[in-house]
Amino acid sequence: MSDALRQDSELAAASWLRDPLDADHQDELVAWHARFAETAHQRQPLSALYEQLQGLYPTDLLPPPQLLEFHDLLWLKGSGGLFDGHSGRVVQASCVSRFLRQRQLPFLRRHRIELSQPLGRFPRLEQVVWLPTAGASLFGELFTEVLGFLWPFLLDLPESLLGWPVLLPGCDPQDVYSSVLHQLLREHHTFPLLEQHLPEALHLERVLIPEPGFRLHAACTPVFLQAAAALADRLSQGAVAEPIERLYLAHSDDDPLAPALAENGWAVLELLAEPLPVQVAAIRAAQTIAGFGGETLHALAWLGALQPDQGPQLLLLGTRPSLDLLLQFRAQGLNGWYLPCADDAGVEVIDELKACL
Repeated sequence: MSDALRQDSELAAASWLRDPLDADHQDELVAWHARFAETAHQRQPLSALYEQLQGLYPTDLLPPPQLLEFHDLLWLKGSGGLFDGHSGRVVQASCVSRFLRQRQLPFLRRHRIELSQPLGRFPRLEQVVWLPTAGASLFGELFTEVLGFLWPFLLDLPESLLGWPVLLPGCDPQDVYSSVLHQLLREHHTFPLLEQHLPEALHLERVLIPEPGFRLHAACTPVFLQAAAALADRLSQGAVAEPIERLYLAHSDDDPLAPALAENGWAVLELLAEPLPVQVAAIRAAQTIAGFGGETLHALAWLGALQPDQGPQLLLLGTRPSLDLLLQFRAQGLNGWYLPCADDAGVEVIDELKACL
């Protein structure tokens, strides 16, 4: 290297480099865990946990999600996103993202492609709705990220979309909850399109992509709750269960706390072992709900957004509440208590539960 070039570069760096504008920024998730660690051992109202989110996670996720339109995109089987047919760059809106600033893209396999031939040489779809994820094998998948993109089909689907195909990445007919997606799309006279029935690459001439109403580790919007409540209405078909004074949502069939609570007058329900209409009916009929933080409690989204002093009281058990659950519960306006206890808690927890009733 030329000594003069090196010296000029060193001088330029010394002259022009400045301190970061936000040198003290702390990761929101780390900050949340630090705040929670100070009170994790204490019984406390859920409102106190919501307060710990202030300043880290916005109450709402920007404006309400919209249905975005794109043209001339390329789809590659299993890629996890769509690509601009001219630049080859991934279309950000076509990917599932997590965390604030969309800093995790869990399903994206590549960020850029090079076209082996002109876009017009590929098989094509003239118009299609793209759901960034449609994996329906697990309850937690369907009722967080997948449901986050289903709001157009649960609220106000434009009539102009009647008859459109809907591309379902990650969905398999053998998935436990795939029938839910199928029924929802057919009721709106749209057509589910599985990856297994498509060639390796497709030219998508016109694509509509819903923005997410829910993002893991980021936020839960009112639109997500409206969509969840609308799906619950469809599943329940107007059925109303008898009131349940106290409902415990067991996390497995060998839950050590379930027998003790049953003996003390609690109704016990292993949520994931029940059909979805049973889940909806039980949760909507309960006056008090207790359960350990986990994917099952996302089912409380069936309640939608609650008016002040309405809805069940929630008794959240565990030692490290899920951030995603707290964002959802805050958006819903759920009231209740956090009760610290281990997963294998026994009868000693019953007195704690009674104190909150």
